[in-house]
Amino acid sequence: MPRTFAIAIVRGIPIRVHVSAMISFSLLVLLLASILLPTVLPQERAPTYWSVSFISVLFLFLSTVAHELGHSLVASARGVPVDSITLFMFGGTSNIHIEHEKPIDEFLISVSGPGVSLLAATLAAVARLTIPNQSEPLTLFLDTVFLLNTWLAIFNLLPTLPLDGGRAIRGFMWHWTGDYRRATRFASIVGQGLAAVVLAGGVILFLVSLDIERALVPSVLGYDTRLVALVLMLVAWYINSSARNAYRQVMLQGRFEGITVSQVMDTEPSAVNAWTSLDEIVTQYFLQRSERAVPVVRERDILVGLVAYRDVRSVPRSEWGARAAGEVMTPAANLVTVGPDDGVESAIRHMAERHLNQLPVVDDGRLVGMIARVNVLRFADWKEQ
Repeated sequence: MPRTFAIAIVRGIPIRVHVSAMISFSLLVLLLASILLPTVLPQERAPTYWSVSFISVLFLFLSTVAHELGHSLVASARGVPVDSITLFMFGGTSNIHIEHEKPIDEFLISVSGPGVSLLAATLAAVARLTIPNQSEPLTLFLDTVFLLNTWLAIFNLLPTLPLDGGRAIRGFMWHWTGDYRRATRFASIVGQGLAAVVLAGGVILFLVSLDIERALVPSVLGYDTRLVALVLMLVAWYINSSARNAYRQVMLQGRFEGITVSQVMDTEPSAVNAWTSLDEIVTQYFLQRSERAVPVVRERDILVGLVAYRDVRSVPRSEWGARAAGEVMTPAANLVTVGPDDGVESAIRHMAERHLNQLPVVDDGRLVGMIARVNVLRFADWKEQ
């Protein structure tokens, strides 16, 4: 069963939805309709709760698509290739070929997404202020669209990598200094500085919450303040770790400058055909060879998909003997691939930004190799010896 589904194509850019986004959509509608809206609008009826919930969550997802389209359309206009947009449980991602970016490209692509979100928030605010005789559900809907898009813009503009704000700073510094790594270091330091400020705010707020409780202010206020303080501390941890990891990633890429994928990849990767049973894949490849994923090919090594361990786990064990690779694989059209002549830095970026352990190496549709994190690390160790 494929994990993503195409729902639209905009200016040649496929928009896909991951199954986790569908789960998230359903849960959010359920949460709003059964808990939040009955509390906020107790006088309304169930059909109103469900319709307002559905429309609000739909607009949340449309806002995310609009945000990512902002990135993707600007990238396309700048000549930077875009493979697709994919919606996940906690947001979306634009599959942009960042190796083709120039400094000004990174800056413009980064700010375009939050710009679209701010535009949507502005339109919602204008409608809220100008439409006469609004019903409570309509008012709540417009307020929700305004708040969601404002939050989406503000969060993504935080000056830390890999968020849009951090990428915009890096693009500006890259243009100014001409040094990508130096620009990344600067953006990383800014992000770590922001993390320190947020952490300090969280600690101070937590200490204040203790004073609030000792002053016999209602305890719920003290607990709420502590919760906010804890959230700030967690945000600080996320910002700091993301900023540091982004710089480490770039430094790792620098060690592979001038090295192509063909020099690092496994030139004889394991492969199966579409009718290979899942039982055989688990036994011969996942267990005996410790493979994380196996490419699926047809005649002349044409890549048709990839079967990962998580794909097999979605099928009951009792059915592994009767189910085939072609039934559970991720189709080739949905895979991130690299070419043998691409730089290893490009492969590292793709794996890091999409949380992948390996990438198929494809030349004119044919599988010619696999590059995995372990290949990259072994090559790096060999270079240092």
